[in-house]
Amino acid sequence: MSGSTTDPETHLVRVDTDRPPLWLVRSDDDGDRPTASRRDGWRDSIIVDDADRAGRISVADSVDRDAVESFFAATEFDAEAVYVEMGEVRACFRLDLCHLGWSSTGISTDYTRESRPYTDHCEADAWVIEARLIRIPDPLDADEVTSYSSSIGTGVCDRQHAASEGGDRTEPSPTDGSPTRTETPPTGSGGEQ
Repeated sequence: MSGSTTDPETHLVRVDTDRPPLWLVRSDDDGDRPTASRRDGWRDSIIVDDADRAGRISVADSVDRDAVESFFAATEFDAEAVYVEMGEVRACFRLDLCHLGWSSTGISTDYTRESRPYTDHCEADAWVIEARLIRIPDPLDADEVTSYSSSIGTGVCDRQHAASEGGDRTEPSPTDGSPTRTETPPTGSGGEQ
């Protein structure tokens, strides 16, 4: 099983915090909220492949719990999975998901970084965390997915180009010819976002 899309169903959580707004409670821990290490480009991810695992997702008090739970409840886990991708982004920017690719062992995302509207107050040196719940139209097995990649560029998403190729694009390609794209694995440090 593999595929790609430029328009997956998503739910965005954006919070001003230095800790993950969503986390998976493992059977061997006490469920306390983990602390993210403070480094530029912090990223993390969770695969939710069944309702039991969805029930083990904890949500910070500052997050709309009902919206997150509704997104999971609307997922048909016999035919779908949810990829939760979290990362830091400068407060004056936001990320737009341009492309999602997946296989039974890996997931890749392609974003563009956009300035937020000038009417939105932000501090130039501040960071926030964006946690994006992305519905994948395939029933992935969380234990089998071992590879994650994410690229962040500038410009606009090239959704028409991907659609004209039949949506088969498995490797993200630059959307505007800009050389500023950086590969940032979710668990490692990466480029400025």
